[in-house]
Amino acid sequence: MSARRVKTWGGKPVADLMRRWDRENVYVYGEIGSTNTRARELADEGAVAGTVVMSRGQTAGRGRGDARFHSPKDEGVYLSMIFRPGGAGLDAPITTLAGIGVAMELERAFPDLRPALKWPNDLMSRDRKLGGILAEATRGPDGEAQLVVGVGVNLTTTSLPDDLRDRVIGVRECCEAEPGDVADAIVRGLERWLHEPPESIAGAVLDALDRLDWLKNRRIALTEAGDRVPVVGGAAGIAPDGALLFRPDRGALRRVATGSVEPLEDIG
Repeated sequence: MSARRVKTWGGKPVADLMRRWDRENVYVYGEIGSTNTRARELADEGAVAGTVVMSRGQTAGRGRGDARFHSPKDEGVYLSMIFRPGGAGLDAPITTLAGIGVAMELERAFPDLRPALKWPNDLMSRDRKLGGILAEATRGPDGEAQLVVGVGVNLTTTSLPDDLRDRVIGVRECCEAEPGDVADAIVRGLERWLHEPPESIAGAVLDALDRLDWLKNRRIALTEAGDRVPVVGGAAGIAPDGALLFRPDRGALRRVATGSVEPLEDIG
């Protein structure tokens, strides 16, 4: 049975969201497996760039790889958007650009939140995980490049598993926030650069990334894609192409394109 669309979200009519964001359509569900999966289906059916998919809850929310993104009903904003940047645009540092945009807009809307980015795709606040970003590039039936970017941001954390609760945070733990205000920040943040993403990050955007980089000057354990044993060293920043700059305890500074990171302690 297909997921059921609803006419209200966060206490507001979906029609108001469509006007507020100037959308042809906003697909909103009471509960769905994954907003990214549904957005990809819509993209394959020809949905226009800027189409938004949202849900009050996800039963199969996805993070990077096989990771699960816990998405309790009415405890977060779960939103995916379709972009059609063209083939060259898919070579851009999409996840990093999305993260900078969303973090900047959340910071503007909720100054006390103090959002930051943890490479490669986490949103942080006050040293705890606030949410995550999942970007998926695909090709439609006609071979056209298309991009789906999903963002999940916690509003509260009361329904999360006990083993996660110490490591996560919701916007409402520090700020008065309506779901629509958080969704506004996500939409604005994604639209900053993703319709025509630059091939690399430069200028004021790179300065913003440096300021928002939660890992910089921390000791970390890095597990690169395909490896099982982590390597300990220091995070030295994020490169203009979105790669992590990593200095192992034994070895020279290097770029890391994919991998996972666990912080150990501050080093500076």
